[in-house]
Amino acid sequence: MAAVIETERLLLRPWAAEDVGLLASLSSNPRVTRHIGDGLTWTALKAMTVSDRALQHWREHGFGWRVIVELTTGSPIGMLALNLMGAGTAGLDPEEHEIGWWLSPDRWGHGFATEAARAVAADAFTSLEVPHLTARIAPDNGASIEVATRIGMVFEFNTVAAPGVAVAVYRVPPSPLTDS
Repeated sequence: MAAVIETERLLLRPWAAEDVGLLASLSSNPRVTRHIGDGLTWTALKAMTVSDRALQHWREHGFGWRVIVELTTGSPIGMLALNLMGAGTAGLDPEEHEIGWWLSPDRWGHGFATEAARAVAADAFTSLEVPHLTARIAPDNGASIEVATRIGMVFEFNTVAAPGVAVAVYRVPPSPLTDS
């Protein structure tokens, strides 16, 4: 997996310990978390715990979360997750590769999530040779569903994920990703 991925407008670098502040900021914003898990904002302690897990995932597997940095400003604007699914979602294998994205609300609607997801997905198919990528998306999260479909994902089924929330499962096979 490429250490750093650069697109036309973004730099996607591996998650680091100092990125906990970005996660704390994003996860404390109800606009960001309303479609994540139980929809509640996170405490700083939870952000630290989740960030530590993301770092551990990189150490164990050689891939994981990335910070999305806007090239023109040099500012982090969100994160792109690529990780193993883990247990807790009915009908999904814990070893599946999952992709997901969180952006600062002031950067929504500019195509950054699509650009980042497309680049990381292409790298995952090339470098990791993953059989497919899966996304768990809240069924009413139209913006994330739009990102998923733009990178070639298709709806497969609805299910329940921990902590008992409904999610729609989207998948993309390893094929050329287009700019649709």
